[in-house]
Amino acid sequence: MTLILAITALLLYSTALAMRWRQRNHSQPSPGALWVTLAALAIHALTCYSLLMTAQGIDLSLVTVSNIVAVALVAVIATANVRLPVGNLYIFLFPISILALCAAVLAPPGGRTFEQLTGALVGHVLISLSAYSALMMAAAQSIMLAVQERHVRSPSKPRLALLPPLETMERLLVAMLWIGLVLLSASILSGYLFLDNIFDNQALHHIVLTSLSWAVYVFFLTGRYFFGWRGLTAVRWTLVAFSLLVLGYLGSKFVTEYILIS
Repeated sequence: MTLILAITALLLYSTALAMRWRQRNHSQPSPGALWVTLAALAIHALTCYSLLMTAQGIDLSLVTVSNIVAVALVAVIATANVRLPVGNLYIFLFPISILALCAAVLAPPGGRTFEQLTGALVGHVLISLSAYSALMMAAAQSIMLAVQERHVRSPSKPRLALLPPLETMERLLVAMLWIGLVLLSASILSGYLFLDNIFDNQALHHIVLTSLSWAVYVFFLTGRYFFGWRGLTAVRWTLVAFSLLVLGYLGSKFVTEYILIS
């Protein structure tokens, strides 16, 4: 069943990519391309569920996590595309989903990580992955926004034709930050509620840095609302907050696997 779902999603994404490429001069996808995209996203989500839930337990292998992240990335843009003309960003995201699905179809089954988790902890894991995905997309978006700003200030440079206008990209960045912040808040809250020994040495570094990252996102969004922070200020704060988030994950892994190994 997983193989059939993965191949179906792969074909739908490939079709949607071809349709979107033909329509790249239009800010919004046609109804046909939209329905193909939504069908691909839905079947990809079912594929992720099939990969995740196994007889041995919860599969948290790289292939499974990569597919969950790919679904979250496309879902964020699909959500933003309801209000913003950002259809061309699918051209960058569909290949990521296609590669993740190819890995699911072709990767050998060995080396998987199986965990016995309760339903609440599975929800925490999925929310956390979705939050990281949305905020990772926001960080990448902020870098593209900085590149666009530099091109605007240097008219001699060629225009980045596939990207939406600068104002749209900035609105998209803020939308992604709000989506990511809501998911990150839910992730932190569910961690407090459902994780045992959350304040042990193994998890404390992760909790502190993740909370700092959350505070920076709140600080920037508050500053944008009251003081109109935008442009390169938005880029800097977004990258600082995401760096703390990444450091929280990598730092906790380093502390757990090397410092506290004894």
